[in-house]
Amino acid sequence: MSRYNISHETIIQAPVDRVWKELISIDDWSWNRWTKLKAEKPVEGVKGKLLASYEGNEQWKEFDFQFGPISESEHILTWVGSVGPKGCLFSGYHSMQLEPVNESETRLIHREDFGGILPKLGFGLPYKTLDRNYLLMNESLKQCVEEKCQSK
Repeated sequence: MSRYNISHETIIQAPVDRVWKELISIDDWSWNRWTKLKAEKPVEGVKGKLLASYEGNEQWKEFDFQFGPISESEHILTWVGSVGPKGCLFSGYHSMQLEPVNESETRLIHREDFGGILPKLGFGLPYKTLDRNYLLMNESLKQCVEEKCQSK
């Protein structure tokens, strides 16, 4: 457990299936200026490259990652990354889960749990920046989906 774990919840004015369609389409995260997942497909066990732009300015840092559990029925997308044997230096477990509030609203729960020595010491990543960016990602996905929903 790290003191830098991140969690944000956002209510999106759209049905859960419509939000899921945008979230699972990792090849078209045009709404996301802070994180890109480059992989063959979003399937548990598939490895890829995570691109992170801490300032949302298209200056990308690249990290290895692997998809964790993904479930369309539970509307959850997860990915993990680590450094050192079994993540002893650093590990991150990232999840974005959708819950229907009602037929026209969805709750997005966006989390990352950090482990290893570096996060415990406050090193490894710019955690305050990531906290801000994950909230910005939520708001950006919300805006994208709500605008598409209004135009349909």
